[in-house]
Amino acid sequence: MQVRMVQHAVGQGGLFSGELTSQGKPLRWVYDCGSNQRDALRREIKTVTDGGDIDMLFLSHLDSDHVGGVDELLSQIKVREVVLPYLNESILLAIMARDASSGALSGTFIEATNDFSAWFGSRGVETITFVGGTADDDDEDGPFLPFDPSDDRAGECSPKWTRPPEAATELVLDPILHGLSERVAIMQAPPGAAVQLMTPKGALNWALIPYVHLPSAKQMRAFEQALENAFGTPLDKRAIVANAKNSSVRDKLRDCYDSLWLDHNLITMTLYCGPVIAHRGDVSLSSFRYHPRWRHEAGGWMLTGDAHLDGLRRRQRFLNYYRRVTPLTNVLMLPHHGAINNHSDLVLDAMPNLIVGYAAAGPNSYGHPHKDVKDAVNGLPRAQFHRVSKHCSHRLKITVDVP
Repeated sequence: MQVRMVQHAVGQGGLFSGELTSQGKPLRWVYDCGSNQRDALRREIKTVTDGGDIDMLFLSHLDSDHVGGVDELLSQIKVREVVLPYLNESILLAIMARDASSGALSGTFIEATNDFSAWFGSRGVETITFVGGTADDDDEDGPFLPFDPSDDRAGECSPKWTRPPEAATELVLDPILHGLSERVAIMQAPPGAAVQLMTPKGALNWALIPYVHLPSAKQMRAFEQALENAFGTPLDKRAIVANAKNSSVRDKLRDCYDSLWLDHNLITMTLYCGPVIAHRGDVSLSSFRYHPRWRHEAGGWMLTGDAHLDGLRRRQRFLNYYRRVTPLTNVLMLPHHGAINNHSDLVLDAMPNLIVGYAAAGPNSYGHPHKDVKDAVNGLPRAQFHRVSKHCSHRLKITVDVP
């Protein structure tokens, strides 16, 4: 079994691709597709699409620097399943309010969120899966991983959700209302659901484990109260979404956002890509000047999007959820392009086999990546910091060979 993973050089944004080959056709997945450096993004999308169809596209959150290239990606290649963090009407309105407050609310975003099924379905997607999340005041034990890896890995691999998604019923979209419902399955995966890679003989020792953290119930209640104060009762959330292009609606949403979470991203879906039990494989990193090859490493890669891991409760929930695989993690995406307000040394301490901590950061005015974050990674016994900018030579590539 061989796995190849790449953090592409898109600069201030995100585009990660993975490919696992057991026998037969490879299984391919992508995490995020966006950047503030559009030329670099177009170049890297081409490298992804040259590899063939994509089985699963995971989108951490709906910021333009993480999803701004999705339309172009879908126009060039077949994507079978798109995986998104759970979005009910209240959360979707909160995202719109946040974007309105920063002037980033786009017409394309409004069009897509008004009817995810029609937007993705017209671009060839077969399934949209929303991953359930947990709030700050909820408890979640960890991912459900029921399939023990098999020694017999013969056969073509396919992804399998460990807790089967069901038809979505509480989302802002309604698949019954449009003609594409028969072609696009709108599913909702419960908390704890992960994707294990299977062959006809059993499970491979490789999983894709998403995790979604939601705002607390207290924060959402405050936001809903602000919506009622601004738009009246009974509150028609669907109508607000549908009319979000209206400037007066955007102004009201902007005012409501302060009651929820002024300086933080509401949702980010993190994703672990790697083994679920330790194995003795070879790991090689190309385009990386410090360590070309390691023997007997696991090869796990933790993707964090814009997760806020500086807060105590959020960090505890994240580390508890991933406690089974953090010792198997060799590569860590430093959250929010290496921002200091998203960082915690305790996350690094939970990954004793970390080899590379990197920031996907191009030219920006935010000071990403922060010097203290770089120093924290370089201060570890064996890890090195790496910046994945918009330059091709900065791509971070890992190959994991498992005998």
